[in-house]
Amino acid sequence: MSTPLVFITGATGFIGAQVVATTLQAGYRVRLSIRKAEQEAIIRARYAGYNGHEGIEFAVIPDLSKQESFSSALVGVDYVFHLASPTPDSGDIQSDYIDPAVEGTLSILRAAQAFEQIKKIVVVSSLLSLGPVDTIFQHEVSLRDNTGETIPVDVSMALPEGFAGEILKYSASKIKAHEATRDFIKNNAISYKLITFHPTFVLGDSLLRKGPKDISGINALFWKGLFEEKPTIHHSWVHVRDVADAHVRVLETEIETGKEVILARPVDWEDVVSHINEKYPELGCKMKGPFEDNWKVDTTTAEEILGMKWRSGHSIIDDLIQQQLALQAKAGSS
Repeated sequence: MSTPLVFITGATGFIGAQVVATTLQAGYRVRLSIRKAEQEAIIRARYAGYNGHEGIEFAVIPDLSKQESFSSALVGVDYVFHLASPTPDSGDIQSDYIDPAVEGTLSILRAAQAFEQIKKIVVVSSLLSLGPVDTIFQHEVSLRDNTGETIPVDVSMALPEGFAGEILKYSASKIKAHEATRDFIKNNAISYKLITFHPTFVLGDSLLRKGPKDISGINALFWKGLFEEKPTIHHSWVHVRDVADAHVRVLETEIETGKEVILARPVDWEDVVSHINEKYPELGCKMKGPFEDNWKVDTTTAEEILGMKWRSGHSIIDDLIQQQLALQAKAGSS
């Protein structure tokens, strides 16, 4: 029997890069979608030290929103991890955010219907797709998966200028893309199992980083918050390696189509600040209480069905900070 083949979109991102590594380490072959052929050499070099790295294939797909782009990419594929998601810096909420997010997901789900050997597809959404569009700005939040609730999105809503407005557009796109995924399940007789992941703020060490200034995404927000009085993200995190582990676990677990899986663990900001000040006093962390957050996130599905055992908040902090300090030291000595 040949080694199962996993097709992965979004492999060049922070989360996707770790998913590729974990999937290879688990003994699977991978086929990665890339936008440009010249990306192949860079990615192959990234996994040169991983067991099974020779089992990497590539499919050049410039536009993931076109169903026909997958006509050859899905040949022989057993499983699909769809992590790619458009993240524009600005633009119209409908045409630049919602439409690409919806079509980018539906195109691969539709294309996969022609390949009966595909057993499971995991679509990576966001915790923000399971709550009101302004969830990220709330301090009192209670979120659960598999409620069946339809989240309303008013595309004509008044949007603030700058970063806050872009975050609302991003949240709206996640909500609508997930709604489209659920509708697809209802309206189509699909032969594969379709599961959605909903990670919260994903942090940890990165396989992509080369220097101290290339810290990005949620890692960058966390790092920035160390030098301000109040945190820049909420107190529900997940280690990037836990997100990657969940992908492999779902391949090896009986799970029904349509199941939503929140990936998160609670942390206590008082404990976070105490840990940082004790272990990394040289940072001069400026965060101090009281902290307003009261996010309640139910992770029962991940723990009971996938058997997830979350890495600790301290582990997340240490992996992120130690990588940043190491890169700073390397840059300072060069």
